[in-house]
Amino acid sequence: MNRQEVPILGALVIQAAVGFAVFVTNRHRKATQSFLILSIAMICWLASLYFGSTSHDLTIVATNMRVAFAAAVLILLALNFLRLSTVKPDATWRDLIRHSCGWIILALATIIFCQSDLLVRGARFPNQPGAAPQPIYDWGVYLYAYFFTAALVVLLVASLRDLRNSSGRIRSELSYFLLGSTSILVLTLGAYQILRFFVPPSQLFWFAPLRAVLFTLIIAYGISTRKIMDVGLFLRRALSYGVLTTYLLALYGAVWWLVVQVTASLFYSADHTFAHIAAALVCTFAMAPARGFSQSLADRLFVGGRGIDFRATVSKAAVILESVTTLPDLLRRFATTIGEAVGTDSVTIYVAQRKVFRKSYPSSPGTVDQFKEEEPLVQWLATHHEPLILEELHRVRATVTTFAIRRQLEAAGAAAAVGVLSREQLIGIMLLGPRLSGRIYGSTEQSALQVLCGQLAVAIENAVLFTEVQNARIYNEILLQNLTTGVVAADADGHITVFNQEAAQIAGLNSNGGERTVDDLPAPLRDIIRTTLTSGERQEDREVELRAATGSTFARASSATFRGQGGELLGALMVVTDITAVKRLELQIRRSDRLASLGTLSAGMAHEIKNPLVSIKTFAQLLPERYHESDFRETFSSLIVHEIDRIDSLVNQLLRFARPAKPLLRPMHVHEVLEKTLQLVQHRLYQKEIKLNRTLEASLDTIRADSDQMEQVFLNFFLNAMDAMKRGGELTVETEIRTGDSLVTHLLPESENRHEALCISIRDTGEGIKKEDIARVFDPFFTTKDFGTGLGLSVVHGIIEEHGGQIEVESEVAKGTAFHIFLPLVRFDQEVVAA
Repeated sequence: MNRQEVPILGALVIQAAVGFAVFVTNRHRKATQSFLILSIAMICWLASLYFGSTSHDLTIVATNMRVAFAAAVLILLALNFLRLSTVKPDATWRDLIRHSCGWIILALATIIFCQSDLLVRGARFPNQPGAAPQPIYDWGVYLYAYFFTAALVVLLVASLRDLRNSSGRIRSELSYFLLGSTSILVLTLGAYQILRFFVPPSQLFWFAPLRAVLFTLIIAYGISTRKIMDVGLFLRRALSYGVLTTYLLALYGAVWWLVVQVTASLFYSADHTFAHIAAALVCTFAMAPARGFSQSLADRLFVGGRGIDFRATVSKAAVILESVTTLPDLLRRFATTIGEAVGTDSVTIYVAQRKVFRKSYPSSPGTVDQFKEEEPLVQWLATHHEPLILEELHRVRATVTTFAIRRQLEAAGAAAAVGVLSREQLIGIMLLGPRLSGRIYGSTEQSALQVLCGQLAVAIENAVLFTEVQNARIYNEILLQNLTTGVVAADADGHITVFNQEAAQIAGLNSNGGERTVDDLPAPLRDIIRTTLTSGERQEDREVELRAATGSTFARASSATFRGQGGELLGALMVVTDITAVKRLELQIRRSDRLASLGTLSAGMAHEIKNPLVSIKTFAQLLPERYHESDFRETFSSLIVHEIDRIDSLVNQLLRFARPAKPLLRPMHVHEVLEKTLQLVQHRLYQKEIKLNRTLEASLDTIRADSDQMEQVFLNFFLNAMDAMKRGGELTVETEIRTGDSLVTHLLPESENRHEALCISIRDTGEGIKKEDIARVFDPFFTTKDFGTGLGLSVVHGIIEEHGGQIEVESEVAKGTAFHIFLPLVRFDQEVVAA
């Protein structure tokens, strides 16, 4: 094998590999089939050149030259098929052949002409040793040259016409078709004129296969690659790399020559190794600035071919991201920026909402308003994380999935689809319409769109979060303003941050009064929230009275602190409820309960009053007869005074019970109140044959309470106990001092020195209470009796709680019930006045 055979054999191998590789990318596509025909024609041309240049038989050389001319005509015919299949991608071979009838007839005629001696008369061996055989041409070669040139011009003019009338993928493929055709013309004419000054004429033949390989590689790239690059960008990069290579080679040669000259003059011998090292180092350091210069030069030469301005677009997107707004505003601004950058008037953005991607921009109805998660387009974008270009889907081998995606994109009028990904999750889809320039979305645009959609994902999350925060704020404000409970929040410095309308009404302040502190609150509320801020302790169910010129307001307040993640105090929250109406209702219920108790006691009270009257009546009847008896007068006089005092005491108790004065908490003895209350029910106990057991063992019975209210409490418990026992039974009343009990500890403040409570137990042997009803015995209107309102125990429970006490219930069906009343004990230095 000589040096002439190497370029041709290399070109043959490359041409066969490229033709087969392009064909298998999509064997059903007419463009790849046409490229395969072109590759076969190129292989025939190269093979005929190879056999013609290596044969030593002049007849075989002449025959192969005729075949080479015929193969060149087939190349023109294949190029026309490639042009038509590109312009009409859906056409059948019958359509392509019908549109190429003229080309086919001329090609067959020319092929027949090429086999005559009018084109190649024979061959000869040149005098130069090792040179390839040379054909001997006749006058027909000029006719062939005119035909070939005219056919090529017609082919290029038709391609240019198709280029002007096309867009997208077809436009890009035709651009590469023209680029390849132009490159071979430029290399054939221009390079030949340059190389003939440097290369011997016999060696110019070596460059023909290389031109053919470059021609097919350019066309193959435009047809087969999925992510096709815009021709302008391709040329710009090619020029940039060409200028960079030329500059570096020139710099390398200049440095090498300079170092050789310097070393030769200094050391009388040239050091070529050192010269190569120095030249390599200089080129290494000159690479970065030289690359920038070459790119800048290419950009200036190809201004119209420049694609998306990536830096400017990213800067605009960053400006949008800096101002987090609502989602509709964000999508509108972002879509406008993207549309201007890529040159399209159609940008549609879909945002994920509950397993459906709904169209969020533009708001006007369109052909496709939503995509479901299971649809092929969504599945592909979520899985592959790269843009989908409609023109690229037409170039690849069709599958069920790609065909379905093509149908979806075409139905939406989109030329590209880009996934909006956040943390590997698809949260949105951007559809872009065809570019107004007719260009495709090349690899540069796709990379830029991926970066911009990544920014959009962050912006969408921020906008959604911002919208949620805004909605939550509006929701909370509406909720706070419409709550029937007052809410007051203050920071650690005591500045009020939340003060709703109900809180303002309870406190008697204006809800829109500007900045406030806790010191602006009424004293009882101020003390509660100030205590919580200072000590950090919760305040629960504190009942306070807020006095004002228009009257008093009763409120129940609870407060607690709230802290940050690090445990630092952020502030305190207080919830205030207006219980003025409840207090009035409680007062009415207590009065009703007292009247009901009076009705129950009427029989017993009548008997208690009647007994003293009998004594007085007897004295009045005997007085006329025994007036002169001094013993009679003295005995009955003292008796009558005693009985009258007894009646007066009973009447006073009834009046005090029926019309109680305003509650007054003062020191009192519980045992005295118990005895007085037992006297009121003594007659009824006698009537129902109930045995009374007193065990008042508490050594100390002083508490701070209202005696009338405590009398009402005990009377209510005694009456309930008697009602629970039909006939007979035992009523047991006990008192004792409890210490250390968990209930007692909860009753008493931690600041008290003594942890003591007085326990009053009232036990009966009645029917008992069911286990499931025990928790409801103090609920208003709940009763297990066949009569009554069910308000008595509810009133009692409220009174005990107002006195700082608690009630515990024990009951067993058919055995009886016990109520344990716990009240805080108080020790006084002086004697307590009798209740």
